[in-house]
Amino acid sequence: MATRWGICSTGRISHDFTVALKTPPHEDHQVVAVAARKLEDAQEFATKHSISRVYGSYEELARDPDIDVVYIGVYHPYRLMLFTNAKKNVLCEREVKEILSSAKRNDVFLMEMHCPFCGSSVTAPHGVCGVCGRDITFLKDVANKVPEEMPTTSAHLSVQPSTSAAGSSAVESLYIIKKKRRKISVGVMRMKDGFLRPVRGTLLPLDVEPQWSCQELLAAAIKKQKAFNQVVEDGAHVLLYPDVTEITNIPGTDIPFTVEMYKKTSGKPYQRIALYICTVEDFENNCKCF
Repeated sequence: MATRWGICSTGRISHDFTVALKTPPHEDHQVVAVAARKLEDAQEFATKHSISRVYGSYEELARDPDIDVVYIGVYHPYRLMLFTNAKKNVLCEREVKEILSSAKRNDVFLMEMHCPFCGSSVTAPHGVCGVCGRDITFLKDVANKVPEEMPTTSAHLSVQPSTSAAGSSAVESLYIIKKKRRKISVGVMRMKDGFLRPVRGTLLPLDVEPQWSCQELLAAAIKKQKAFNQVVEDGAHVLLYPDVTEITNIPGTDIPFTVEMYKKTSGKPYQRIALYICTVEDFENNCKCF
C-alpha cells in the first residue's frame, strides 16, 4: 500500500519535494492533498501536480483521515505541533527539536532533515563533525548546559524594604539586572520586487538579556518597532537573520537560539548584531521565490 502524503505550504521547497515523490518509480508514494494559507495558492499547486484534495487552511489538512505523512517545507512551530497533535507522521526540512516531546506523546514518527554544517546529524559534540570535519568544539559548552534562571525585575520590586539596608540591597539587585542587559539592533523586512529586503530607517537599538530565546527577542522587537515605526503590520511575525532565514537555532547547529550564544558563534560584539522581523505572510511568499 502506498504511503499517502499531505503537503503543507506551496513554496519552491514543497514543489521540489512533490516532484521528487512523483518521479518514477513512485508506486510506494501518493500525494493526496495540499494545504496553504490561501486557497488559491493551494489550488494552483494542486493543478500543477495533479493533487485531488485542496485545503485553504492547515487545520483542514490535519483533520484529513486519509493522510499518513505530512511534509512541511517551511519550518513553523505551530504547524509542527498541529500535525503531531493530530497524530500525523511528519517530515520536516528544518529543526524540530521543540516538538519532539509532542511526537513521542502521540506515538508518531518524526524525522529531522536539518543537520549541523554539512547536513549530517550530529547529536553530541565531539570536537569535529564526523562527516565534514568542521570544528564544532564550541558546542561542548552548551550541549548539556541548563540556562540559569535570572531574577526578574518584578520579583525584586515585590519586596518592600522596611530599612535602609534592605532598600540598598534592592537597589543593588536592580542595578545588577540592568547591568546584565546588552544592546543590539532590530529592523523590519518587507517584500520588495519579489524578495524580502530590510526597510530603510527601521533599524533601532534594543536592550536585551543575553539568555533571551528567539521568542522573547521577537516579542521585544515587535514592541519596540511598533512604538517607533508606523511600518509594522498587524498579525503574526517571525524573527530573521540578515540572510533572511528564520531564527530558531544557532546557524548551522541544532542549538536553540539565545542572544548570548549567537553573539559567541558569530564573533560579533553585541552592538554589531542586527536582526529583523517580518510578517509570516511575507516570509512564506519569499520562500516561493527559491
